Amino acid sequence: MRLVKHFVVALTFFAAMAAALALTDRAHPVAAATACTDLVGLDLQDGTVLSATDITAPFLTAASSGTAMITVSAPFPFCLVKAQLTPTADSNINMEIWLPAKANWNGKFLGVGNGALTGAIWHTSMVRPLRDGYAVANSDLGHQVSTANWALGHPEKVIDYAYRGDHVTALAGKVIVQALYGHRPKSSYFHGCSNGGHQALMEAERFPDDYDAIIAGAPWNQWTHQNVEFIWRALRLENFNTAKLPVITSAVVAKCGTRDGGVSTDPYLNDPRDCQFNPKTMLCPGADGPTCLTATEVDAVQKLYDGPSNPDTGQNLFPGFERGSEFGWVAFGAFVNNLFQNMVFENDPTWDFHTFNFTTDVQFFDDKLAGIINSNHPDLSAFRARGGKLIMWQGWTDTTLEPHNSVNYYNSVIAVTGGGLDLNDHSHDHDGSDHGRRKGRDDDHIRPREALEDTQDFFRFFMAPGVNHCGGGNGPNSSFAYTVANTPGPDDPDHDILQALDRWAQNGIPPRTFIASHFTNGVADSTLPICAYPKVARYKGKGDPTVPGSFVCVDDWDDFERDFAHELHNIRSDIRRGTLVNLPQH
Repeated sequence: MRLVKHFVVALTFFAAMAAALALTDRAHPVAAATACTDLVGLDLQDGTVLSATDITAPFLTAASSGTAMITVSAPFPFCLVKAQLTPTADSNINMEIWLPAKANWNGKFLGVGNGALTGAIWHTSMVRPLRDGYAVANSDLGHQVSTANWALGHPEKVIDYAYRGDHVTALAGKVIVQALYGHRPKSSYFHGCSNGGHQALMEAERFPDDYDAIIAGAPWNQWTHQNVEFIWRALRLENFNTAKLPVITSAVVAKCGTRDGGVSTDPYLNDPRDCQFNPKTMLCPGADGPTCLTATEVDAVQKLYDGPSNPDTGQNLFPGFERGSEFGWVAFGAFVNNLFQNMVFENDPTWDFHTFNFTTDVQFFDDKLAGIINSNHPDLSAFRARGGKLIMWQGWTDTTLEPHNSVNYYNSVIAVTGGGLDLNDHSHDHDGSDHGRRKGRDDDHIRPREALEDTQDFFRFFMAPGVNHCGGGNGPNSSFAYTVANTPGPDDPDHDILQALDRWAQNGIPPRTFIASHFTNGVADSTLPICAYPKVARYKGKGDPTVPGSFVCVDDWDDFERDFAHELHNIRSDIRRGTLVNLPQH
C-alpha cells in the first residue's frame, strides 16, 4: 500500500509542477530575433543559449554509435542552437535545436529521444525531421558518458536522466522557436525509441502539456525490471553455446511458421504468441552436438522464454524472450555490473551481478528508483483530456527490450484509461475477487473490446513481425525508420510513422495500417501491412507474398482477450500487494 500511495502522490506533485512550469513558460514573452546569431545569450527558464550558428553547407557529424560519420544533407540552411540547461545546482543538460529557414519551417516543434544510458545528443534522429521542416531538439539528458558512472553521488543527475531533461528541453525549445520565428509552434510532437520510447511515455505520463502527440518505439518503460531481466539473461547465457542460437530459431520457424498467418518462406514468425515450441524437442539424444541442446541449455532456453521470477513467491518479474528471436540473444555488460554499481548499490565497485538476489535486491532496486524512472503508469487520462495522441510500436524479434512488455503496457492502459479500472480502490478479497467501482463502472465487468475502442481514440499500438530493436531484422521495418541509419520508405502517412502522427493530430485520422518494406542493399524486397493491435496481417494463401495486397488485417480476438485478462489480473494483484509502481508485469 505504501508504494501505491507514494506513486499516486508523486504523480499529483509532478502534474502540479508541470502545470506551474507550463504557465510560467507561456507567460515568458520573447521578441522575435532578426537572425540566427541573435539568439546567443537568450535567457531561458533554466539556462541560456551558448551559441547559434547559420549552417549553410552539409553538416558533418558523428553517428550516435560514435564510430561512423554521416553527412546531414539538409535541402536548405538551418540554424543550429546550443544551450545549457541547469534546473538544479548539479544539473548540466546540453541541448541542441535545429531550426529550418523561416520559409521552410512547417510551424511545428519536435523533441526526439535518445538511447540506452545516452550521454550524447542524437544527431542521427534529428536529420529526417529537419528535412521535413520541423524545428527539432534533443539533449544529452545531463551527462556526457555512455556508462552509468555519472550517476554515482549525483541524485539530481539521475532525475535529469529519468524525466527532467526532456521536460526542460521542451520548454526551452519552444522559447527558442518563438525567439527565431516570432511565434510559438502550432503543434509539438515527440519521437523516440528504446530509452527514447521510455522518454516518450514519461512525457505523456508526467508532463502531458509538453507535447500534442507522441511516438514511443520499443519503450524501456518498466526500467527497473528490464534491468533485472538483463541480469537474468546474462546468467543464463554464460553456460550456453551461443553458436546454437540461430539453429533454435530455424527449428522454431520450421515448427510454427505459416500457422500464425505468415508465409512459408518467411525466416521469422508472423505472431510468436501462436507458437508453443518446446526446447526439449532439441535435447541431444547422446553427446553434445551443434544442432542439439544439452539439458543445461534446454533449461536455459526455457527460462529465457519465461523471464525472471521471484524464487520465493514464483511471481514473474518481467516477460521473457519471444520464440523466434533466439538468433539475437545477447547479454549487455553496461546494464549489469556498471549500472548497479553506480546507480543502485552506490560506491561499491566490487559488486558483481552473480550475487544478485531476485527477491531482496529487486525490492531494494524498486524502492530506490521505480518511482523516479519507470514510465509505465497506465493512467494517461490527463494526456488524453488535453487532446493528446500516442502511437506505440515494437518489433516481435526485439532482443534488447522484450516485446511482450509493450503488449502488457498497452493492455494496462486499456484497462485503466479505457476501461475505468480504479487504481486507488483496495477493496479486494484475498482470493483475488474485486468489488471496486469508478465512474459508475463495475471493474469486474470491464468489457475489453469496448475499452479497447475507447483507448484507440487517442492511443494506437503496432507490433511488427520480424523487426528487431528500433528497426532492422528480416521483417518490414521502413515505416519506423526514425534515424538515417535505417532505410525509410515513402514519406507519407501510410508509410511513415511521423507523418501518420501528424495527420492524426492535425486532421483526426488515426493510423490503422502501415505499409512497411524490408530493404536489402537499398532495394525493397518485400512490402507488407503492419496492422494496429489487436489486428494481425494474415496471408490470403495466394498471390505474391511480398506485396501488401496479398494480406488482410484481421482481429485476433483470442490473443487479445488472453493478453488483456492476464494483464488485468496482474494489475489487481499489484494493487493488493501494494506494488502498483511496478506495473505492468507479465
